[in-house]
This record gives sequence, structure tokens and C-alpha cells, in this order.
Amino acid sequence: MTQLNAGQFKGAFKTAKAATRQFPKEPYFYNLAGLAQAQMGDERAAIPFFRQALKMAPGNRDVQNNLVQALISTGQNARALSLLEKLLPKRPDTSHVLYLSGMARMRSGDYPGALADLDKAVAEDPRNAAALNLRGVVRQEMKQEQEALTDYEASLAIEPNAPDTLSNLSLLLGQLHREEDALAASEKALAINPNHFAALEGYAILLNQMGRRQEALATHERILALFPHHAESLFEVSHLHAAEDHDATLARVDAAIAKVSKSSPDMGFLAFARASLLQQAGDIDGSDLWYRKGNDVFARHRPFAKDLAIAEKDDILSLFAGGPPLPDGQAQEPVPIFILGLPRSGTTLTEQMISSHPDVYGAGELATAGRLAHAHLDAGGPFDADAAARFAQDYRAALPAMPEGTRAFVDKMPSNYRLVGMLLAAFPNCVILHMRRDPRDVGLSMWRTYFSSPAMSFTFDQAAIALQINLYRDYMDHWKAMFGARISDVDYADLVTNPEGGSKMLAEACGLSWVEDMALPERNRRAVRTASVNQVRQGVHTRSVGGWRDHRDALSELLTGIDPARWPDLPPD
Repeated sequence: MTQLNAGQFKGAFKTAKAATRQFPKEPYFYNLAGLAQAQMGDERAAIPFFRQALKMAPGNRDVQNNLVQALISTGQNARALSLLEKLLPKRPDTSHVLYLSGMARMRSGDYPGALADLDKAVAEDPRNAAALNLRGVVRQEMKQEQEALTDYEASLAIEPNAPDTLSNLSLLLGQLHREEDALAASEKALAINPNHFAALEGYAILLNQMGRRQEALATHERILALFPHHAESLFEVSHLHAAEDHDATLARVDAAIAKVSKSSPDMGFLAFARASLLQQAGDIDGSDLWYRKGNDVFARHRPFAKDLAIAEKDDILSLFAGGPPLPDGQAQEPVPIFILGLPRSGTTLTEQMISSHPDVYGAGELATAGRLAHAHLDAGGPFDADAAARFAQDYRAALPAMPEGTRAFVDKMPSNYRLVGMLLAAFPNCVILHMRRDPRDVGLSMWRTYFSSPAMSFTFDQAAIALQINLYRDYMDHWKAMFGARISDVDYADLVTNPEGGSKMLAEACGLSWVEDMALPERNRRAVRTASVNQVRQGVHTRSVGGWRDHRDALSELLTGIDPARWPDLPPD
């Protein structure tokens, strides 16, 4: 126990394992050996020790809890739930058992089931701070941000110095555009535990989103001091490091690659890190090779549901097959400005330009419209005037707080291109800005970018990217035929070639007076929470226009998959 408490996990394991041989009937030492393995990050190796301890002491709650948590940590959620079902009638601490059950269900993706367990856990013990914190996490995953905020605050009222809860709260506050409050929560967590991994990771991401690159880099270095081969931090460092540290960073990435499993998600991040570094050095072929390796790893772990994407398109467009008239509803302020198009088509750049106007609030990528659309599709029925009114009301209710005097706000969720009919029906005075960019450049950029969202799993497979590009064209052809001039096209190449002229066009389309800052989006200090967080700080440039030609061989599946019948206007090679 002294070795465990001192962080000497390898030594603690050797001592405990020796003790199991000397005292083979004492479950205490098997449990300690399992704990040491778990602390070293090898929960799978810990499980046999916990099972042996439980076999010898079946009523020991600590051993039960340790085994359940190890099963959950290794993805064996069904086994964890089976064990918890047996324990629930026998344990007096029902609230804790339900908390563990909620954790197992959450890890398996069953958020409604997890929420039901955690509701019961809190009902059994309203002061179960861990259950309140975990319920906040589940609600955050279910896009119930305000309910999640309430849970985190309730948990902290019971345990105000819980780094886990403070770290989760920081992540949520960042999503709610309360960046300063988010920073304060992260900094409090790190003041309590300077080596708290989740707090360090969240703090680094938040700093980078706010444009504080050097501080973000320093925080990732703190993580790497604790875990030298941490793949996601090395991935971030590969984008944030100074030019003079290029070779040293590449050596660190290579050292980590030699240590991790070739099929693990960590290898995906490290492959992307190496590809980025080679790209920076001008090694196009080497970079493409490692992007392929990384994408292959991610595609195995996050396969794309092609049939669901096709079915969703058919379901949405069928709601507007007859071309319903736009509603005569009363226009409201602030006016929604929807920037939409394929991912990596310039939506972030466009938002940075528009939100540089003092009367416009940049809300980033809001998932609200997609969530409401899916709820409507699940419920069934036409998207009539009543449905449009409910959509508008629920959407506005979920908006973040905006500064006094805001006349318009930007929602730049690219995938809203699927929902143009719903958006125009729900918001009569909204602005629709449709980003147009060569799909080959877009495809290359998606293939070289890591997206954490499950909805972006298609970006790891060139054939899936091509399919999504073709589906996007189907959507936009339908909407353009139906709504015509209500959709304003914005050409990415024009925007980066002539930022002043492009920003003036954007101002006119949005009904705004042009201001000079709109042509200088790199000056915009608002937080950026998208994959373009690093690029958008560099200023407007044309380097990526037509860039796909330098990667023609590596993009063969993508280029073959783009349907020429759908894209007759595609510029020639």
C-alpha cells in the first residue's frame, strides 16, 4: 500500500504478486496486485487478479467495485452489467451500484439507459456527487447542456474540490461560449491536482481554441512529461511546435510509434502526427503514405454507415418533394445566418469574416438543428407550419447567451446543408450562405483532418468521402431548384483570392454594413472550436486552391468515386 500510494506501481505489483505466492489464500494481495496493474494502465491484466480475489471473498465490496471498473475500462460492459445485476439486491449501497451501472451503459453508448440508472442513483442518494457528475456527462452527450450544467453545479456543491467534475464543467462551459468561466474551472482543477490528466487535456484544447497557442503547447508538454508517448498530445504538438523543433518532434512521434499497437486508435493519431510533420517538410509522398495509414486505423474503429446516410437523404428530401411555400411567420431577431456546405469548404473562414462585424455573434457549429431534425424524422409526419414553429422555438431556446445589441448570429454547422428546407421554413428572415469549393480539394482536406465527431466517420475512407460529396450535391441541387435566390452561393476560391471583395459580398448578403475587420479574419479573437482552429489564425491564403493535383495518386479512390453526372461543372484536371 505504501508503494501504491507513492505511485510506485511496478514495485507495488511485484510486492503484491510475491505476497500471493506466500499467502495464496489471502484475497487482499490479489486485489492489491490488480490495483497496481490498473494504475499502470493495464486494466485487462488486472482483471484475473480481481476475479481471484472475488472468488476468495465474494462479499468484498472494494473487490467487486474494482472488478466492475476494470471490466468497464476494457470495454467489457455487458459483463460488468451482468455482475452488477447480481450485486444490486445484495448491496446496501444501492446508489453506488446504480452509478456503476450507469457508467457501463454510458460506455456502451446506451445513454437513455445510463440516464435512467443515474436518475435512480440520485433518487436513492441525492448527495451522491459522483452520480450527479456522471449524469452531467451523459446529459452533455445527449445535448442537454443546461441540465448537464445543473448536475455539475449540484455535484460541486457537495464536493467543491473534485477535479473530475471541474474538468467536465470546463468542457461544457467552453461549449456554451463561456470561455473565461471554462478557464477558471480548468485552472481550479489543476490547482487541486496539477497532474490531473483530463483537466490538462481540456485546458490545452481550450487555450488553443482561444488562440493562446504557446500556452496550449506548454500544457501539452506537461502531459507529455507525465506520459511521453501520449498519442493525442503528440498529435497536437505536431501542429503547434516551433519550426526549429521540427526534427525533435518527429523523433518523439517515431519513438511513440515504436511503442504502441499498430491497430490501436493511438496509432491513428501518431500516423496523422507524422504525416503532418512530413507535410510541413514538403515530403508529399511520405505525408500521403502516413495519412493513409492513420485513416485506415480510424476507419477500422469507426466504420461509416453508408446505408443510413442514403436513407436519411431520401427521408429529408421526401418531406419537401412538393416544394412547400415559405411561411409568412413573423421575422425575429437576432437573425440567423446559416453557413453551410461540405466540411472543409471554408465555413470557419466565412464565419470569422462575418463575426468580425460588431453586430454579429459567432456561435460556431451548433448541433441543435440536426438534433431537432432527427427528432422530427423519428416522430414522423410532415414538416408543416406547426412543425416549423416548434423547430424555431426549440432552436432559439437552445441558443447561447449573446451580447447586448446583437442583430444577427452565425451558425456554421456545415452539415446543415441537409436541412435547408427546414431552416427556411422555420426562420423566414434567415440568411443561407452556401459554401462552394472544388470537391477534390475538399476531399483531400477532409482526408488529412482528424474529426472527433461520430458523424464525421466517413472522412477516414476515400470511397465514403466521395459518396458523401455526391449526396451533398443531391441535397443542394434539390434546394437550389426549390428555393433559388434564397440561397446565396459563396465561392471559396473567390473569397481567399480577394478577401476585401469577398467580405463585402458577405456583408451585402447578410444585410450588414461592411467594416474593414471583415477582410482581416485572422484578427478575430473569438474562440474557434473546429478542425480549422490552427489554419484560421494564419490569415487568408490561396495555397490550398487546386492542391489536390499534387496528391492525385494518393486520392485515386476519391477521384474515381466523385460522380461526373452529378458534377458536370467540375473544372477539368
